[in-house]
Order: sequence, then C-alpha cells, then structure tokens
Amino acid sequence: MTRTRNTARKTQRKSEAPRARVNREVRSQLLRLDRLDAALRSAWVATEFKDRDLERKLDALTSAGIDWLRDIIAEHGWPGRSLVGAAAAAAAWRLVQHAECSLTFQRRCLKLLRDAAEHGEVPLQQVPYLTDVVRMREGKKQLYGTKFRKVKGQLVPFPIEKADTVDLRRERMNLPPLEAYARRIRRRFQPA
Repeated sequence: MTRTRNTARKTQRKSEAPRARVNREVRSQLLRLDRLDAALRSAWVATEFKDRDLERKLDALTSAGIDWLRDIIAEHGWPGRSLVGAAAAAAAWRLVQHAECSLTFQRRCLKLLRDAAEHGEVPLQQVPYLTDVVRMREGKKQLYGTKFRKVKGQLVPFPIEKADTVDLRRERMNLPPLEAYARRIRRRFQPA
C-alpha cells in the first residue's frame, strides 16, 4: 500500500511542470510604476484631462517605464504570471497600452502579449486593448471598441471596423458587450 502511494506521488511530481521563480525585483518595479501611474492618472481624470502639468508627469513616468521595460523584455521576454505574478503582469500591459512610445515596440509587445495569452501567462482580455491601440496608431479603426473619446460632451468609442460584429469579436476575447463596457467607461470617466 505504501509503495503504491509513493509511486503515485512520484508520478504526480513528474507530470507537474516545474514552477518558475517569480522575479521579485521586476515584480516590485512594475507594481511601483503601476501605483504611481494610477495615482497620477486618477488625478488627471479628475481634471477632465486638462491639467497639463499632470499630463507631463504621466508622460515622463510612462517614458521612463517603457525604457526600463524594453530592457526587461530583451532579457526575459514578456513579463507574464510566471515571471512577475498576475498583478505585475497586468501592470506591464497597462504601461504599454498607455504609452506614447515607438509603434514598432508596441507591435512587438502585442505579438509577445498574444503569445503570452496563448500560453496562459496573461488573460486573453488584455490582447484586444493593445490591439486597438496599435491599430489606431496605424491610422486604422479599432476592432474591439476599447478606446473612447469625447464628442459633444459624451464619451463614445473611436470608430470601429465592422461595428455591427464588434460584440462577436468581444465575446471571443472574453470581453463584455460594447454597450455594457461603454456604460462602465461613462460611469468612471464621465460622472454625472
């Protein structure tokens, strides 16, 4: 009986992939950048994006963060769950998504993010947000309706390619329907 239990444990251990160790230094820096970004971004939103000083501070933080992230990606690849944990992986995604950096770098990050999502290193939902950023920077319409702008005082999505099928694309990426997302965006960024 004991021999059978020991054999079962050995078999179980062999079938489990070894867990990579979290890089605490990279994780800590991503979370720190994310906290600073969130504080500055919240304050900027409160001014309805009019405070140029806050905007400059955000741009400087994002630029420094992107320079640092380039080195991290060159050394480790995309910082996914295995490398930095889920919260810090999300922080890396937000950093690239909000950055006004090289389009080539954002395209590279999008490819890495897609690969990471395929391997379960990041949630699939992160891919559409960066996809829309890259497409819009290329002068194309967004695919998923993740980016909004103010038109006549109302937040509305930037133009969407094949808007009549956007909810099908969103569903495939585990995103809520566009109308539900739009209500959430308006509640958060356009308080009554």
